[in-house]
Amino acid sequence: LVHGLWMNGLEFGVLGHRLRSEHGFDVRTFSYPTLHGDLGGVCSALAEFAERSSAGRRVHLVGHSLGGMLVHRTLSECGAQRVSGNAVLLGSPLNGSRAARGASRFAMLRPLLGPLVLEELVEPRGRAWRGSNALGAIAGTLRMGTGQFFAHFDEENDGTVSVSETRIPGLADHLVLPHSHVGMLFAADVAREVAHFLRHARFSATAAAGDGASPA
Repeated sequence: LVHGLWMNGLEFGVLGHRLRSEHGFDVRTFSYPTLHGDLGGVCSALAEFAERSSAGRRVHLVGHSLGGMLVHRTLSECGAQRVSGNAVLLGSPLNGSRAARGASRFAMLRPLLGPLVLEELVEPRGRAWRGSNALGAIAGTLRMGTGQFFAHFDEENDGTVSVSETRIPGLADHLVLPHSHVGMLFAADVAREVAHFLRHARFSATAAAGDGASPA
């Protein structure tokens, strides 16, 4: 599990417990400083952490928000060969973050975003997924979060990230659930869908609805 901005991994307590006790995963949390450091160094550290945690077993990655961006970059550039499993990104603005872009216009707020957000999220980067690992994304639609005040969304969003910002070409599957940006970490259906995707490379809800992957 890879946490997002201003977090340290403790917020994964409920999700980690559910993945462990209800779905049988051995859960580890990767923690990193979100307000300093360089992207390449953090991604290399994540790849090494995944390799150390594997013990010869299949390794999956789950990233929330900024953590999902780090998962994407790690699998793309910093150690895909070390991660044999699938990955799920929760509320991650793969297509750029309007909230981060809006906040970055205020000089006093830029230090609160940190170099990782400023490098990865402020502008759309034309991302697409072409890796061998199956990559899935979950977006939320419960508008609770301060990000919406900087983004002025005119579409469905989770209070911080819009649904369209979570879509890129090449995703194996994309799912929208009625949760806020942070609230999705505590939702039973999110844990269930994460577990299903890690095992089957597809969300159960989209499969039941006959809905396929949702490339942007």
